[in-house]
Order: sequence, then structure tokens, then C-alpha cells
Amino acid sequence: MTPAAPRLARRFAVYAALALLASVAGIFWFVRADAVRDAEHQARLEATLFAGSTLRDQLRPRDLARPVSAKRRAILDRLFRSSEVGRRTLRVKLYGAHDFVVYSDDTTLIGSKATDPHELAEVIEGKPAGGPTHLNAEGGSGRDVRALETYVPVRVGSRTGVFEIYQDYGPIAASARKTFLPLGGVLMLVLLVLYLSFFPILHRVTARMRRQMRQIQHQADHDALTGLPNRSLLRRRLDEALDAATEGRRGFAVFLMDLDRFKEINDALGHESGDRLLCDIATQLQALVGDRGTVARLGGDEFAVVAPDVQTPAGALVLAGELSAGLGRSRDVAGLQLQVDASIGIALHPRDGRDAETLLRHADIAMYASKEAHQPKLYSARDDHYSPERLTLMSQLRHAIDTSQLVVHYQPQADLDSGEVHSVEALVRWEHPERGLLPPIEFIPLAEHTGLIREVTRYVLDAALRQCRAWADDGIDLTVAVNITGRDLLDLRFSGEVAELLARWDVPAERLELEITENTVLTDPRRARQVLESISRLGVQLAIDDFGSGNSSLGYLKRLPVSVLKIDKSFVMNMLQDGDDATIVRSTVDLGHNLGLRVVAEGVETEESWERLRELGCDIAQGFLLSRPVPADEIGAGLPLAV
Repeated sequence: MTPAAPRLARRFAVYAALALLASVAGIFWFVRADAVRDAEHQARLEATLFAGSTLRDQLRPRDLARPVSAKRRAILDRLFRSSEVGRRTLRVKLYGAHDFVVYSDDTTLIGSKATDPHELAEVIEGKPAGGPTHLNAEGGSGRDVRALETYVPVRVGSRTGVFEIYQDYGPIAASARKTFLPLGGVLMLVLLVLYLSFFPILHRVTARMRRQMRQIQHQADHDALTGLPNRSLLRRRLDEALDAATEGRRGFAVFLMDLDRFKEINDALGHESGDRLLCDIATQLQALVGDRGTVARLGGDEFAVVAPDVQTPAGALVLAGELSAGLGRSRDVAGLQLQVDASIGIALHPRDGRDAETLLRHADIAMYASKEAHQPKLYSARDDHYSPERLTLMSQLRHAIDTSQLVVHYQPQADLDSGEVHSVEALVRWEHPERGLLPPIEFIPLAEHTGLIREVTRYVLDAALRQCRAWADDGIDLTVAVNITGRDLLDLRFSGEVAELLARWDVPAERLELEITENTVLTDPRRARQVLESISRLGVQLAIDDFGSGNSSLGYLKRLPVSVLKIDKSFVMNMLQDGDDATIVRSTVDLGHNLGLRVVAEGVETEESWERLRELGCDIAQGFLLSRPVPADEIGAGLPLAV
């Protein structure tokens, strides 16, 4: 969102204008007040001079003792009319004994008493008094106009009086205007020019602030390295998609992706090369997604896409496939041609969540499932080890181990030429008191996440070897295969535990086969090889399980002490319909034999598959054609066991 015009600049302009108006008003008031004071002072000065010279010389002491006579009043009238002050005077009053008006050119006022005797006393003491007033404020006749009232003390002999003069305020105001208007106008013009000169500067400052605000907003919403939206902006886009989906009752997809082996590239080639790679991938993701959604970088090598128009699982997988194929192309990194794959997890609204937090969490869970599957994955509750249901199972798993709720079923493995069963694979189940028999996919991932997997492995090994001993006592010699995990291979004590259990149940080491997957070996190759060699020295057989589904190095596998190669069932089940899968099966059989290994085909479900595998020279078959995994007491029913 582009920021609006900076409010600070607008406020500055408004406040500056208000300050200018206040300054102009203040200057006008000050200049006018000063001009008025000057005019009033001049008028008082004239009145004082007149009272102190001309009037005092003409007055007699008895004029202040009582109201003057008509003859005396006529003389004083002529005196005022002939003087310069008198010509600008509206009215005069002379206060005498006892604060009475002894003379006035308005005869109606002669003999009246002062309205404020205290004021007259202050004037006699030398304090200034008077100011703007109305002509008839203290009585009188004629038109009531605005006037300047001035009091002047008068001393005649031993008597003291007060001379009050009312001057027309019009000329005084005109004189003030004549003084302050030009000066105030010039000052206002100067301030206005000064204010207008600020506008170019203000315009530049506003434009700069607007650019800075856009830059700050962009930095707050975008990743500094790639320029993609960051987590904050992605969340807003996700909220917008949720609002639109709620209104239109339609879904959308959230993708989370993580680059595989990016840390290795960063460590080997340096962070600068890693940053260039991230920028290249960000550009490519934007091109691949286009206007179908928002691409964001969440940090490190993790990216996200919110695709409002992708509403179905099929559509989400199509887009994920495009992203995976585009990112998987070879690219130049520091002069080297490298292929960078991505694990992509997908969550769909509303199927996998109706709020942002749930969708992001489920997409994250799917992304980790994608790392194991090496292909984009939709969210599945089976992969969610932290859903309330699975958290409940997690808390119950320890009790299940302690109370032997875990049971072991066995699936036969038969020789493809003779059809005889020489071995079985031990597969654990959970006899849950409330949910019934649970397959391993429901709880083995929980055990791996909680660290209980080591105890589950020991539990299954103990049960399988105990059963192997029981079969041997009944005259049935079967090899039992047990799956082990990466945590088992990282524990240097594991080979000692295997030796202890073999001794406890008196089972020959060659009757035990331990199955490992390609990916578990690659977790820590050096330690895994050390543990496997220690187990091999006991005489225990080792098998690579689900071969072909992982990312193993054949050169490394050749150095492992394995004796069995198990082809992943996904290839075996489709080999009659898919030429590529048939080629993989044939090549794996040849590879295993060239390495001196026995080859086991999993997922054999039809007679046609059996015959085709036998023709290819595969050694052993395992699958529903023979039997599903069954309890130990059902092994042998209808099967040609090797006795």
C-alpha cells in the first residue's frame, strides 16, 4: 500500500499559516496600540500645556470656589474658542471646591458633582487619568460620540482644581491609522513573502518524506535481500485470501518450500554465493507463479506462496510440480553448475484449515513430509505429529510399551524358484484398548519424534527373537527380519543390545536380519557404517530396505556390510503396467547380483508379478500374494515352510 501524503508536512504548512496570521494580527494590534498611545499622549500633552499656561493665567482663585457667573462663563468660553486646543475640543469641564463642576461649555453640567471623586484626588496628586470614553458618559447634552478624556490638575493661588477636556477621537484614530497601516502592511507583506518562500522548500521536503515513507513501508513489508514480500506482508495477503474465500465460499492453497542442501552450498561456497542463489530463486519463483499468487521469503532458504486461484488438490499439485521442476534446473553458482531441489508442502483452505495459523502450520508439516518423500506433499493428518489426537497417542505410547500393548505380526518371504518360505519380516502393531489395532504409520513417527523409537526397536527385537526361538523349538527354522531406524544406527550401544538379545533367546546370529533404509544410512554415514560393521561381525545379516526410493550413493552402499537388497514395492506393483518401473526392477536385480547380494521384491500381489520376477532372476518375493502380516501362530498355515 502506497503511503498517503505526509501529514507532518501538511501540518507544518497549516501551523505555519496560523502562526503567520497570529503574527500579523499581533503586529497590527501592537502597531495600532502604539499609534493610539502616541496620538493620545500628544492630545494630553496639548491639554496639559494649555491648562498649565493659558488657562492658569486666565483663571482666578474664586473661579474654583463656586460655579462661575454668566459673565465669567462668557469670558472663559471665548478663551477656549480662540485657542488651538479649543477648536479640537468637544467639551471642557473645570472641577473646583468639593469636586463640583464650576465651569463647562455645556451649561447643563455646571453645578454637577464628579462621578468619581477618588479619580480627581489621584489627578491632583499627579497620577495620570483619563482615556477613550463617550462624550456623555458622565452626563451632558448633545450628540454622544467617542472621545478622548484627559484630566489636568490646575493650581490658582492657594486653590487647586481639575481641568477635564474631551477631544474628538476621530482625528486621533485617523492619525493612528495613518501611522500603523503602512507599517503594518509592510510587515505583513514581508511575512507573507517569507511564508511563500517556504513553499518550494516544503514541496521538496514533502516529496522527500513521501519517498522515504514509501521506502520505509517497502522495507517493512519486503525482504531486504530478495525484494520479495516478507512474513508480515504474506500474513496480510493470507488474511485477504481468507476474507475473499469466506465471501465467495471458495478455497485457496498455501505452499511452503525449503531448499534442500542449501546449508551445504552456503558453507562450501560462502554466504555471498548463497545470497546470489536466493535472489536467483526468488526471481524464478515470481516468474513461475506470475499473477496466480503472492511469493514471499520467510527467512533463510524458506519461501511461501499464497495462491488464491488454486482450489483443488490436483491444481495445487500441478503448481507445486511446476515450482519443483523450475527450481530443480541446473544453475550457475560461483562458477559451478548446481541443482537445487526444494521440499514443498501444501495446505488447502478450507480442507486443511480455516485460519492463517492453522494453514501455515499444516503447510509446514506437509513440507517436512515432502523432505522424506522427495516430492511435493499435500497436508495429511498422518504426518501431523502434533495434532490433538496424535498428542494423545504420544502420551499413551510409553504405557503401551510398558504394558505389552505392542504386538508383532509376521509377513512371509518365499523363494521365487521353490516357493518355500525361509524367512519372515516382523512388523509391529499397537493393540490400542480404545482404537483397536493400529498400523505402524500411526505411531512409529511419534516414537521417532519423542525418542521412544529405541525402546520400540528393542521391544520388537526381543519379541521377534523370542518367537524365532519358539519356532526353532517346534522344528521350524526361519530367519526373522526386523526394521531398525536412524536413531538405532547412531547409538554405538546398539550392537551390544543385539548381541545380548541373541544370547538371551539362544538364536544363531545368522537367523536375524536387520533392515535399514537408504536415508537412515545417510543421516550420519560414518557412525552408521561403524555400527553396521559391528553388527555384521556378530554374524547378523543386513538388508537395504525400500531400495530405489531414497537418494543413496551406490558407491557408498557398496562399502556397507549388507547381504540383501529389497526393491521398493512401488516399482514392483507397477512393473507390469509401467515400462520405466520394469526397467528399474530389472536393473536393481542385476545390480544386486553384481554386488553379490540376494534380492527381495516387496509388494508381490499377483501370479503375473511372481512369474516376471522369477524370469528376471529375483531371489525372494514378499507380498499379499503369499500372505498379509499375521500373528505368529498363523505362520505356516497353507505355506510351504522350510523345516
